[in-house]
Amino acid sequence: MPSETDPRAYAYLVGVGVTHSIAPPMHNYIAKALGHDWTFIAKECPTVEDAVELFRRSDFAGGVVTMPYKRTIMDHLDGLDEYAIRLGACNNVYRTSDGKLRGTNTDWRGIKGCLLGASAEGRGKPAVLIGAGGAARAAIFTLHDQLECRQIYLVNRDRDEVKVLLDEVKQVYGDSLEIIYVERVEQVEGLPSPYYIVGTVPDAEPSTPDEVEVHQIIGSFLSTPQEKGVLLDMCFKPRKTRILQAGQANGWKTVLIYNFELIIFPRIYSCPCHSSNAKMPCAPAIASMSLGRAWVHALPEKLSQAAKAGFKGVEIFYEDLEYLAKEKGPVNDSTLLAAAQETRALCDHYGLKVIGMQPFLFYEGLTDRAQHREKIERLKLWFVIVKILGTDIIQIPSNFQSEGISGDLDLIVSDMIEVADMGLKEEPVVRFAYENLAWGTFISTWEDLWEVVRRVDRPNFGCCLDTFNIAGRVWADPASASGKTTDADAALAASLQSLVRTVDVNKVFYVQVVDAERMEQPLIEGHPFHVEGQPARMSWSRNARLFLYEQERGGYLPVVQVAEAFLKGLGFEGWVSMELFSRSMADPDPTVPETHSQRGINAWKRLAEELDL
Repeated sequence: MPSETDPRAYAYLVGVGVTHSIAPPMHNYIAKALGHDWTFIAKECPTVEDAVELFRRSDFAGGVVTMPYKRTIMDHLDGLDEYAIRLGACNNVYRTSDGKLRGTNTDWRGIKGCLLGASAEGRGKPAVLIGAGGAARAAIFTLHDQLECRQIYLVNRDRDEVKVLLDEVKQVYGDSLEIIYVERVEQVEGLPSPYYIVGTVPDAEPSTPDEVEVHQIIGSFLSTPQEKGVLLDMCFKPRKTRILQAGQANGWKTVLIYNFELIIFPRIYSCPCHSSNAKMPCAPAIASMSLGRAWVHALPEKLSQAAKAGFKGVEIFYEDLEYLAKEKGPVNDSTLLAAAQETRALCDHYGLKVIGMQPFLFYEGLTDRAQHREKIERLKLWFVIVKILGTDIIQIPSNFQSEGISGDLDLIVSDMIEVADMGLKEEPVVRFAYENLAWGTFISTWEDLWEVVRRVDRPNFGCCLDTFNIAGRVWADPASASGKTTDADAALAASLQSLVRTVDVNKVFYVQVVDAERMEQPLIEGHPFHVEGQPARMSWSRNARLFLYEQERGGYLPVVQVAEAFLKGLGFEGWVSMELFSRSMADPDPTVPETHSQRGINAWKRLAEELDL
């Protein structure tokens, strides 16, 4: 039953023929394990309107949508995320913090997990898709984008459905995907053998001539004398469908999805460790280097103090891993992985979630492509490290090298697509949080950043929004006598208004909140922080950031205004990291990790109170 503070009590599996699903007991167990007093019910709905009526109830916690409503439900919701829009189908519905119903699509994750779990040998090989409805669109996305299948044989009795699907495929995938509509059994003999077969239609005895032809075509594919691959049927009533029985009889490795790999809907359970950018209440994190530089303060002590202060998450700075690795011998892949193992054990011991690793420096836009290839090779080690750490995020700050890089946006986007596509092939998927640095050579504003994110257009490529890098670029100027840019207040207000209108919050993987000191004298030649050839904002950032609400230390940026745009205007929910860079981090005083932890958590508590988080 609902609590006094949370009215949500019931989650539903809706569709036609859902009574055989084993989802309800499984989800009831998961909800209980996560502390949610919810009941999951499989509900037969003769019409899509019946499903919507359930979802609009005040005690609705979340919904799973199955055949035949994955497309028709979309018109009844208040919003759709990028997966539902791209796939043209919705299988999960959740209620946002403002009470609206939004839809997403997790079918592709279930399909990918089932196929790869059975065998990865089908990557790049032809595949068969049975059906042309909502689930078929998720299957196409998985086969093409995740498993690199460039040729898919489509089997479906309804030619009108096929035409609509083919038109969509042409628009979305262009020439990178060939769909061959197989209408007659005679066509099968001349086609290269498929490895993956995915069924997305209800199980029924064929009665019409078209239905009989479809089953004969499927039988012909299954009886091929060549290599037998994996057959996945997304229909879960009955438990052993006709297609599965035929596949087993012909020696195929069969997988019945049972409708539960698809319907672990993370938006509902608010699990912060899920790789799909699941919604969660805002929670405090801190970057490991913010508690002291690695050559002065050891990582174990910093993690201990962060947990003691009350932080729930931590960003791991690569420098900390390097110095921990040095304790085990020369820094190499082996000692770095050992350092990652130790870090993970420490975080588990202290109850800290690793929210990401940073920074993957100086990556995008390199003009020397040999250097680029070296970065790509290095990234492969980072993939292993983040899996050990238990996170799925690698942060990439914008390149700030003064030479050897290009501002060609096409090149920058191409470089980012390359890493994003690599991350999509990882299990679990690795996400990338791109961050605009206020002193970036070519990407220094959130507008620059967003244009890259928009053009990369990958589900695992998003951004990290930082109050310093926005306010410190638009509003503040450490080289100015006033400490501000011209028309600073108006410029920031306009920038934040545009940000709230433009940025898709689902692409914001986490945010960072930090202030900075007002310089007593302009940060120009002669200033103690000035470095010849180094941007003033970079020198300022490295020496003089502060935690929020530290005006007595010189803090002056409009951080709360920017944070409010992130957390209220955009409606971001998730990890809020206190990321500090300061000369105080290199102070040898052994109390630095403790004092910085306390300063950071005090900033979080005051922000949470002021913004009612």
